[in-house]
Amino acid sequence: MLGLLPALAGWGGWRLERDRPLWLRPALWGVPPLPRAAPEAWPPRRVLAVHYPWYGTPAGPTGRWRHWNHVRLALPRERVLGVHDPRREIAPGRRDLGSTHTPTGGPYDSRDPAVLQAQLAGARAAGLDGFLMSWWGRESEEAGAFTALLAAAQGTGLVLAPYYEAGELWRRGGGGIAADLEALLDRHRDEPALLRVAGTPVIFVYAAHRVRPPVWEYVRRRLAAGGRRVYLVGDAARPAWLTWFDALHVYTPVTFLARGADVAREYRARADAARAAGVPFMAAVAPGFDDRTIRVPGTLVPRDGGATYDATWRAALAADPAWVLVASWNEWHEGSEIEPSLEHGTAYLEATRRWARQFRDGR
Repeated sequence: MLGLLPALAGWGGWRLERDRPLWLRPALWGVPPLPRAAPEAWPPRRVLAVHYPWYGTPAGPTGRWRHWNHVRLALPRERVLGVHDPRREIAPGRRDLGSTHTPTGGPYDSRDPAVLQAQLAGARAAGLDGFLMSWWGRESEEAGAFTALLAAAQGTGLVLAPYYEAGELWRRGGGGIAADLEALLDRHRDEPALLRVAGTPVIFVYAAHRVRPPVWEYVRRRLAAGGRRVYLVGDAARPAWLTWFDALHVYTPVTFLARGADVAREYRARADAARAAGVPFMAAVAPGFDDRTIRVPGTLVPRDGGATYDATWRAALAADPAWVLVASWNEWHEGSEIEPSLEHGTAYLEATRRWARQFRDGR
């Protein structure tokens, strides 16, 4: 029994770190979290697209294939079935990419300055206000890509916000998450192209519900103790989570479409929850979804010649959101991109421009 004591103590410490991190840090008990933004400071209407900066090629700055050579996984246990080989041609003009569609110019490197400029120009042409960039922690390659795109966006009129990937990074616990956000804010809070609300840097959190509310309380108190202000936008709709966020968002409507749910009804419910919590609601739109290239069996939500995109925009606007989020700019693995492709050309950039104009006009 005595031999079990260290294991039990370690398990108990892990449970406290996961569920009640403030109990382990009494120095923060007297530090109130910084107040949320007041309603008069809520943001004007914006349209932002989720951007994935994780692609690499041997000829580009990354110096190797990255993400275009995605593995194929058997669900639900994610057993590896094989790896895509971008060097191999599987049809005329079609390489073996880990993507549903093919970028107009072929596979690209997310660190290539010419690619960054082309993406920013495409975003402007589509009527976007900027990007939410997938961000995988302070030491990740995506963190470096975020720095590069922030620099490229200066003077373009576009803004960027990090999209913290809590769906995987929740394992870091409160201490790791707080350290990530501290590094983000310390490194970028003075960047001209960083998205702000009432002067406060904005950070979106994907799968915020994977992190328990007491952990978010600890994170907010720790940031406040260091004098770091942040406008956190989470996607967990239950009141216990909304207490610690400045706004509520939905990453994609595909979750609802795939199970045949009414997207407009789902958005109305979330908008009501946000209003009850005193925070803005941000709805998402998507052209479709098809991840069968990388997952078996995978999920298919057909684009239906643009009808799916239009339907999600109508559902989003019916909820009167503060912002609209496009999922996605370039998630090529899941076939949800609006970035130009051989299969769809620039059709979805043009549709985005039309819908964004309607949204800003209040129609």
